[in-house]
Amino acid sequence: MSQPEDNNNRPPPQSDLAGELRELGQQIEHAVRNAMDSERARQLQHDIASGMKEIGSQVQSALKSIQEDERVKQLAERGQQALSQAQQSQATKDFQEALARGISQLNDQMAAFVSRIQHTGGDSAAADDTTHQDEDK
Repeated sequence: MSQPEDNNNRPPPQSDLAGELRELGQQIEHAVRNAMDSERARQLQHDIASGMKEIGSQVQSALKSIQEDERVKQLAERGQQALSQAQQSQATKDFQEALARGISQLNDQMAAFVSRIQHTGGDSAAADDTTHQDEDK
C-alpha cells in the first residue's frame, strides 16, 4: 500500500521524462546557437546542410522500400502489440525513471558546456569540434 502514496508524492515518470527531454532540447539549442557564432562554424554549416539533405533523401527512399515489404507490415503489427504490453509493465516504468534521471544529468552537463562556451566566446569550442572532425577524415 506504500506504492500509491509514493506515486502521489512525485510526478509520474512520463512527465519527468517529457520535462527532461524539453530541457535537453533547450540546452542543445543554446549550445548550437553559441557554437554557430564562430566563423569556422558558419563555413561548416553549408557542408552539413547539404549532407543532411542528401541523407534525408536516402532515408526517404529506404523507408519507401521498407514500407512496401509485407513482412515489415506484419512485424510492425506485432511490434505494436508488444509495445502496448510493455507500456503496462513495471520494467518500462523503471526504465522511464532511469532515462529521466540520465537525461537530467545530461542536461546539467549541457548547461555547464553552454556556460563555458559563453565565457570563452564560443571560438575555442568551435575549434575543438572542427579539430575532431578533421581527425576523423
